[in-house]
Amino acid sequence: MTLRCTRKLLKRLNLPAVSGATPATTALGDWCANYYDALPQPVVLCMSERSLLTVLVPFAGPEELCAGFRQAVSDLLTGLDIPEESVRAEQHAMTDIAFGPTANRKVLGCLNEAAFAVSMEFDSAHERWLGEHALRLSWLVYSTTGYQPPCKLALELFQTVRPGLQSGLVPIH
Repeated sequence: MTLRCTRKLLKRLNLPAVSGATPATTALGDWCANYYDALPQPVVLCMSERSLLTVLVPFAGPEELCAGFRQAVSDLLTGLDIPEESVRAEQHAMTDIAFGPTANRKVLGCLNEAAFAVSMEFDSAHERWLGEHALRLSWLVYSTTGYQPPCKLALELFQTVRPGLQSGLVPIH
């Protein structure tokens, strides 16, 4: 899979963008990523191009970013009750991560919207665990997904139906 980074993030990571990326073998596809330092700690927001699921990873070098990204995705999928074997398969498919330039302007716009939502929640009186922000973001709706929440799209990608999700959307607490 390819982590499609903004120029700002590629510059911070001191990496060249590989333009000829191979197609993703993950269920969630490639991910778009951007660096944000407006929060109490610098983070990289990563958004799946297929489902718009979003994870937050503390900013670090490329190797640490990849490891933190894989763990954050695994934690989020587990939090969404994706079956353990599917989570392991997705994590295995994310073993080789290439870095490339952003390719989808719609996803980049949604990523900026998610960053705004996180910045509104992130205050010094109530800092949440980054995984909790990711779970909350999984319920944001975007016009690019037909106003379906990313968590529902992810469940469909993994061919999993969570009780209560079909008849009405039930937020994850």
